[in-house]
Amino acid sequence: MRVSPADQSAALSGAGYRDAESLFRANPIPEIRNVESHTRKQIDDKKEELRQLIGNRYRDLIDSADSILSMKSSCESISANISSISDLICSLSTDSRSLSLSTPRPNPNRIKMYGLACRVKYLVDTPENIWGCLDESMFLEAAARYVRAKLVHQSLNLASSNFEEGDGWILSKNFPLLTHQWQIVESFRSQISHRSRERLLSMGKKGVGGLPIVAVADALASVAVIDELEPKLVFSLLLDSRKSWITQKLNAYCFTSGNATKFDGPFVVSVFCEVVKIIQVTIAQVGELFLQVLSDMPLFYKVILDSPPASQLFGGIPNPDEEVRLWKEFRDKLESLMVMLDREFIAKTCSSWVKDCGKEIVSQVDGRYLTDALSSGQELALAEKSILETIESRDVLEGSLEWLKNVFGSDIESPWSRTRELVLEENVDLWDETFEDAFVWRMKMIIDSGFLNLSEVVNVSEAVQAVQGTPDRPVDVRDYLSRTSSVGGVWFVEPNADIAASVPSMKTLPEESNFLSCLNAYFGPESSRIRDAVDGCCRSILEDLLCFFESPRASSRVKDLAAYLQSKCYESFSTILTDLQKEFEQLRDSLESVDKEVNFLPPGTIVERSLFIGRLLFAFQKHMKHIPTLLGSPRLWASNITVSGLEKSPLLRYSRFSTDYPLFDSSGKQMPSSPRRQTSLAAAALFGLEDRASPKLEEVTSTMRDLCIKAHGLWSSWVADELAKILSQDLRKDDALATVTSLRCWEEISIKQEQSGEGELEIKLSLPSMPSLYITSFLFGACQEIHRVGGHVLDKTILQEFALRLLEKVIAIYGDFNQNHGEQVSEKGALQVLLDLRFAVDILSGGDSTVKDVLSKNSSTKFPFRRMQDLEKPKSINTERVDYLVKQFTQRLDPIDWLTYQPYLLENERQAYLRHAVLFGFFVQLNRVYTDTVQKLSTNSESNIMRCSTVPRFKYLPISAPALSSRGIVKTPIRTSSDDISSRSPWKASMSGDLSQRIAFDDSSSFRVASPFLKSVMQVGSKFGESTFNLGYIIGDAQVGRFKDKSAAAMSTFGDILPFQTSSLLSSFTASRSDS
Repeated sequence: MRVSPADQSAALSGAGYRDAESLFRANPIPEIRNVESHTRKQIDDKKEELRQLIGNRYRDLIDSADSILSMKSSCESISANISSISDLICSLSTDSRSLSLSTPRPNPNRIKMYGLACRVKYLVDTPENIWGCLDESMFLEAAARYVRAKLVHQSLNLASSNFEEGDGWILSKNFPLLTHQWQIVESFRSQISHRSRERLLSMGKKGVGGLPIVAVADALASVAVIDELEPKLVFSLLLDSRKSWITQKLNAYCFTSGNATKFDGPFVVSVFCEVVKIIQVTIAQVGELFLQVLSDMPLFYKVILDSPPASQLFGGIPNPDEEVRLWKEFRDKLESLMVMLDREFIAKTCSSWVKDCGKEIVSQVDGRYLTDALSSGQELALAEKSILETIESRDVLEGSLEWLKNVFGSDIESPWSRTRELVLEENVDLWDETFEDAFVWRMKMIIDSGFLNLSEVVNVSEAVQAVQGTPDRPVDVRDYLSRTSSVGGVWFVEPNADIAASVPSMKTLPEESNFLSCLNAYFGPESSRIRDAVDGCCRSILEDLLCFFESPRASSRVKDLAAYLQSKCYESFSTILTDLQKEFEQLRDSLESVDKEVNFLPPGTIVERSLFIGRLLFAFQKHMKHIPTLLGSPRLWASNITVSGLEKSPLLRYSRFSTDYPLFDSSGKQMPSSPRRQTSLAAAALFGLEDRASPKLEEVTSTMRDLCIKAHGLWSSWVADELAKILSQDLRKDDALATVTSLRCWEEISIKQEQSGEGELEIKLSLPSMPSLYITSFLFGACQEIHRVGGHVLDKTILQEFALRLLEKVIAIYGDFNQNHGEQVSEKGALQVLLDLRFAVDILSGGDSTVKDVLSKNSSTKFPFRRMQDLEKPKSINTERVDYLVKQFTQRLDPIDWLTYQPYLLENERQAYLRHAVLFGFFVQLNRVYTDTVQKLSTNSESNIMRCSTVPRFKYLPISAPALSSRGIVKTPIRTSSDDISSRSPWKASMSGDLSQRIAFDDSSSFRVASPFLKSVMQVGSKFGESTFNLGYIIGDAQVGRFKDKSAAAMSTFGDILPFQTSSLLSSFTASRSDS
């Protein structure tokens, strides 16, 4: 901006300039315009008054002129008389020549010398004057004094050249210290520049806002004058100095955290807030100093171009014409240099500066990131809240509120938004440009740290190696199979915890503690610890992430961090599964090398470790909540945002919790819904994503299920081999197969035939009605082992594989027996073998591959339970082998006798199957046959299978009580499978997206929510079963009485279609409570 010297001198002279300047500072434009119009009116009035005065006083003026002429003539006469009197006095002297004095003429050199002396004095006084200005922080005045002293020194050199004696001789002779004095003055140039820059680098005693804008303008103007800088360089100097403020804050933090205080989050947040204040104040001051708004001149230009008249600047110097001329030349040069900065240039430079400051804030300081002090998502959320409050605070820009008011004409509610709009001219969000990426990156590091800690806490390899099996390490497999179970069997249906978990703040019911204790007892302490560690880690990470999501920027964060969390969860959990896979493979190799006598581990220890892996995987698959939640649809994460957690959260300024389902207080009572309930920002962002589970969830679920089946397969393979060895030995030792007389467990069947002329002919057939003891022991030992390792908890596929291995062993044993000892079997023995073989095959038919294929293909079609055996099933290899064995053993009978025996023998086998259906329920429930056969009461007292038990399995509901059976009524069975139970797992709930919340309870749900502990320990020989689980612990005395009344009716159909769960359940209704 160029201002002419003439106009400046005319407009900015004397007190009028001061009054005009104060007027412009104190009043707005409308009032200034009113003053202008009022002043112009007064001028016009004065002109009119002067014209009227001249017109009315014309004659008086003529008279005054005549009087003035008369006065002039009188004065001249008086002067002449005085001169004559003076001459007469001088003539009275005796020696007029000696007394006559000539009038002295002034000496020009003396006048010049005096001028030189005054200028030298000006230079001598300059250091003291500059020191005083520096002490008072008047840097621009100090710079101006230096410039004027420089001009005086320049004028002094020019003046000395006019002497006749030479150029510099007079100065060096009369003022020998002038050169030294000028060197002192010259040294102040660097001092003024340095002190002015120090002023810009200092934040003042009051912190960021402690340095007034006028002081900043004075320091900038001083640097511009003393160093002759352009406005762009001055503008860059201001930004660089403020960036050094930020560096000072960060370095001061590192020094403090490294020596005096702890590297903690609150101090880091305070540093971030201070840095944000620096950025805001700087942008506001840039606008006030350099940005031209409307017709107002920016403050920096006002300060640097403000100067009093040149004639008043060189006091004490006579005739400072040369100095004034040089000063005006300097001012003209300065004004030509002070060009107004372009608005776009200011906006781009400030935007780039803000981004650079943001990078410096979040970069490493002294080898570490400041955000590392924020160790959780909650601390990140708190830091964000504090920083956003600082950004929106009016107190930060308190020094610029008056300027904003003058610009916009009214008070500003959001100073930073207006400042950003005015100076930056683009939608530059201070949080997004500075902190958002750094905070998101830090949240990722927190997630990584959480899963890294999990890998340090959970070491499945060490846990597997710690399993040592039974303390005494039995050599005999019979001792191993008959050992006491350390965990017991557990019947899991659906715990109340699954229902209560969907209702916030619901109290844990007493049976839930029982369920959890049963669950932990089954898994064992180490499996429970690993499961809880994994689940707890995932829960804490998820809760931390949800805390971080409670932000106005939740949508962008969810898109970035949701996939990242799922990826890290998958990697961490896959590592655990990989370790388990390696341990299983080592155990499998060790078990295969047992026969080679190169393995140092007992088979029992190998099997126990394999079962530990299987139980751990089952715990992961069915009783861990947060892995399927994390890998499932992110919409499911919203269910982890609880009411109590949000009420205590400090983030309520940005979000409020809301759900579409009823809320419950701490006592479990429903709270009234409020129409003012607001929505959680995190929940809204999560529901904005696609409702789709991660593909990795299905992969993890499939891997866990397959590995769990393999781990149990190692157990089932070894147990089947050992049981087969026992069965083979007992079969070869059975001398009864060679006898020709009937045995105790046989029964006679009377057949009446009518003959012509002779009446009825009664024929008695003696046929076996019960399987051999070693067959029962073989099957019961398998069931006992199933019960020991988990019972009904085991996956159906595991039971099917176990049944298939047992079936193959039975077929192989009887095939070998037929080849090696078949000739020793009598006719009676052949009948017993046929019943034993058919009985074992029917019990183990659920493991046959063809049956499994048929059931899986027809799983989508709902058939009545009684009609399942009517499905046409192709013959499998095992079926063909069984038919071949039956054919081989029947060849030892007379064909006519076999045709007579066959229907009655098969009927006896069916009755034996029905009587053993509950006892061998683990296998029967896989493929229940003969559901249309009516159970009959045996005529042989030896047929009661309860005699092998010292404590009856059913105390009130004996298995051999078909007299109450209602045979004429066809009932539709209730089909229950382990798949139906396992489908309630949170894994499958996550896969299917079932978010239903079953809160209402009724009488029919009593079976569904029960979590009993099955303690029917079935043992062959000395112990067949010690007790049954007491449902009274769960449902109470009143309900037990009601169920006892209804159990009598259930006894009538007990042998028909009773599912395996209900069969043991009804027996518990009738058992007395052990604590009563």
